[in-house]
Order: sequence, then C-alpha cells, then structure tokens
Amino acid sequence: MRRLILIPILTLSASAHALTLEESVAEAINHHPTILQKYASFEAAVRYKRAAVGDYLPQVKLYGGIGYENVRYNSGQRIDSELDRTEIGLSVSQLLFDGFRTTSEIDRLDFEKEAERFGLLSDAENLSLEVSRVYLELSMANKIVELSERNIEEHQEVLKNIESRMNKGLSSASDVAQVKARLATSQSGYLSARHNQMDKQANYYDLVGQLPKDLHDPQPDFDFVPKNLPDALRLAVENHPEIEAAIQDTQAANAQHDREKSDFWPKLSIELQANKNDNIGGIEGPDEDARAMLMLSYNLFNGGSTIDRIEAASWRYQQALSIRQNTQKQVEEGVRLAWNAYEFIGEQRGYYRENVDQAVQAEKGYSRQFELGRRSLLDVLDAKIEVFAARKHYITAHYNYNIAAYRLINATGHLMESFRVDTPEAWTEDK
Repeated sequence: MRRLILIPILTLSASAHALTLEESVAEAINHHPTILQKYASFEAAVRYKRAAVGDYLPQVKLYGGIGYENVRYNSGQRIDSELDRTEIGLSVSQLLFDGFRTTSEIDRLDFEKEAERFGLLSDAENLSLEVSRVYLELSMANKIVELSERNIEEHQEVLKNIESRMNKGLSSASDVAQVKARLATSQSGYLSARHNQMDKQANYYDLVGQLPKDLHDPQPDFDFVPKNLPDALRLAVENHPEIEAAIQDTQAANAQHDREKSDFWPKLSIELQANKNDNIGGIEGPDEDARAMLMLSYNLFNGGSTIDRIEAASWRYQQALSIRQNTQKQVEEGVRLAWNAYEFIGEQRGYYRENVDQAVQAEKGYSRQFELGRRSLLDVLDAKIEVFAARKHYITAHYNYNIAAYRLINATGHLMESFRVDTPEAWTEDK
C-alpha cells in the first residue's frame, strides 16, 4: 500500500482534488502550528545535546590587548614606569576528567531530546485523531443534509398527493394544513443540518488548511483495533508515545542527579598556553613565554551548594516518577473510555439498523392502509418521521462507531501507523 511521506515545515499548495482521510491527516501534520511548534522544540533539544558534546573537544582561545600601564613597584623594586602595554596569546585546553559531569549532561540532554521526540509523535497522533473525528463528523453531516433534503422531498410529495385528494373531495383542508406543518418542520430541520455542516467545514479548514471537497467515506483498519480490553491496555502501555516521553523525562532527571554529584570529584585537564607581550610589568621590551601543564582543581567547600543541588535533583527525579505514573494512569483511562465507546456504540448500531428496517416496513404498510382508508394521515406522517429519525440515528451511530474505532487505535499509539503515514526521518533518526 502507498505510504504518505511527511516533510516538516514544507509549504504545499492547496490540492484541487478531494482529499482522503489519510491525505487530510498528512496535510494537517505538515502544516498545523501545534506540530511545527513541537518540531521546533525537538530541533532545539537536538542542538542543545550537540553543544554539550563540544565539551569533549579541545577548547582554543586567542586573546590580545593593548593599553597604557603605569608601574610603581615590581617585585619590591621601585620602577616608576609608564609604558604602552601589548599582549597576544593562544591557549588550548583539553578536559580529561570532570567527575562525569559532561557524560551525565550529554545523557540528560539526549533523554530530553527523546522526550521531545516522543512528545512530537504524541501530538501528531492526537492531531490525527482530531482530523479523523472532524472528517467523519463532516461526512456524517453531509449524509444528514442529504437525508433532510430527501425528507423534504417526501413531504412535498405527500402534500401534492393530499392537495389532489382534497380537490377530489377525499381529504380536508385540515389535512393539507397538517402536511404543511410537517413540511415546515422538515425544512427547519434541514436548515439546522446545513448549519452543522458548515460548522464542520470550518473545523476541517482549521485543521487541514483546505476547504473540504467530495470527501470519501473512510473505514478504520480494524487490524489495528484490539480484540479485547486487556490487549488494548497492554498495547497502550508498551507503545503509547506519551508514556515513552514520560519515561525519557524520568531518565533525564536521573542523569541530572548524576551530573550534580560530579562536584564531589576533582577536575583534571591539560592546558597549553603561549604569549607574546611587550612592556609587561613596567619593564620595557618583549616578554614571551609558553607552557604546558597538567591542571588539577578540587572544590573543597562551596557553602553546601552541591549537596543542595543534589537533593533538588533527587526531588526532581521523584517528580518525574510521579508524572510518569500519572501519565500511564491517564493513558489507561483513555483506553478504557475508548473501549467502552467502541463496544456500546457498536451494539447500538445493530439496534439502529433493525430500527430502520422495521420503520421502513411500517411506513410502507401505513401508506397502503391510508389509501384503503384504514389509517389516518397522521399515522402516515408519524411513520415518515419515525423512518427519518431511525435513519438519522443509524447514520450517527455508524460514523460514531468509526470515530470510536479511531479513538481506540489512537489510545494504543498506532493511529498514524494505521493510516500508513510515515513520520519524517528527522523525527526518528539519531542526530
């Protein structure tokens, strides 16, 4: 099956052809500000990690200066010299050991980068669900508008028939008034359906960036729908990107704790330095030196700040653990709610289908009996309303059942996969 490849931050011209649900999802993910904002945050996290890796590499500094110097004494000797001082130098330092601070910082930023990536995937999953819901609700609104139009046509046919019967003396003016009243009600219902249809079109445009045209009737890929609630819960815990993001945040908090402990260790580095100066210390003439040194520093006391930062990092870790547990609870709750909707709406749909069949049979029978004088006009009109309501309920249940299926797939973290929509390599590759 063809897969849709997404390219972030790529401006595409509006397509003139009707979009499938899968194409609508791809368009929304390509252009929606929520995804672009999250992608920018992910790219920033990638570069923060790159910046931390730079601490492994040599640090090279070039410095220079020129100015006025007045020296009265130098090493106890009176100089009373006023000279123009110049300095130029080059220093190279290479970190050898910093108590695992750099290693821990890189780990922390890598976990944060992954948390941002999974957060991006989660937002894309949720946006896909929102597009699915609006797409199906718009398709449902279109069907209800068509049903309302047909309901008006049927009432117009009844009115035409009753007016003909009245002209023949077989019906009364009150019968005509009764049909006209029902016709006005059906026309009012049509306007309400059109209003809802236009609202859904606005929702679709807000998400996809295009006006809808000739929507297809999508069907969920039921291979991705769990067979039972325990399977749904297992899949969600194993695969949901929000849980993965919370796990990465917990790992980042643990790495931050390790980073803070680095202050208990000494720092070791190699430093190379060369200077070419003039008129230094009140002594006229060149002053040049070069040195290569192994430098050791050990912070023996800093007012207890290191201990405080370690304790703060420990509490941050506990906070991250609580957030991770709460995230799993929310995901599991979402799975249960989605499963309940999927199960009960599925059962309702069967009853509504039977309701339509029986209502249609009843309406046909009432119409024949009315022609024979065994049923009143009110019975026929009520039967038509019953058929209209039954069909409307079935259409609503049909689309709500598919929405519930998409919601359940989303709750397990596989909605974009079910659409065969590939995420960009930039979202997945190791940068």
